[in-house]
This record gives sequence, structure tokens and C-alpha cells, in this order.
Amino acid sequence: MSADRVEALAQKLLRNHDENGLEPGDIEGARRMAAGQLEASDQRQNDPAAFDHEHDDAIRRTSSETSSIGDTQTRRQNVGE
Repeated sequence: MSADRVEALAQKLLRNHDENGLEPGDIEGARRMAAGQLEASDQRQNDPAAFDHEHDDAIRRTSSETSSIGDTQTRRQNVGE
């Protein structure tokens, strides 16, 4: 993760400090938050389940669920075929 990416995201987070729970002018807090977000994003990029919906570790939701409702996880099973 490059320092430029962290700094760019930190500046963006700082501009919206109220929405992100930051104090005005808290650049160090914004940099820590940005580094954490970018690290998590990079980890998802390297996770095959994030891009391959058939991968065994992929989380599947029923049509009545959304990511904003609950943590219910469903795994596909082939039964009787």
C-alpha cells in the first residue's frame, strides 16, 4: 500500500470528518483510518471468495436478505443430484 494512497484517502476522510468520527484537523487519526481501510480492501482483493461466487468461502444471501440486515450466512448444497 503506497503512502500516496493513504494520504489521498486520509485527506478525503478528513474533509468529511463528521461522517467518519474524526475531529477537525486530526490528520494522524485520518491516516490511521485510511491505512486500515486500504489494508482491508487489499485483503479482499486477494481473497478468491470476493470475486468467485462459486468459491466455497463465498457468503451467499437469500433474495430476502441484504448485507445491511443481519449476519445470516447460507452455503449452497447439492442434494440428491
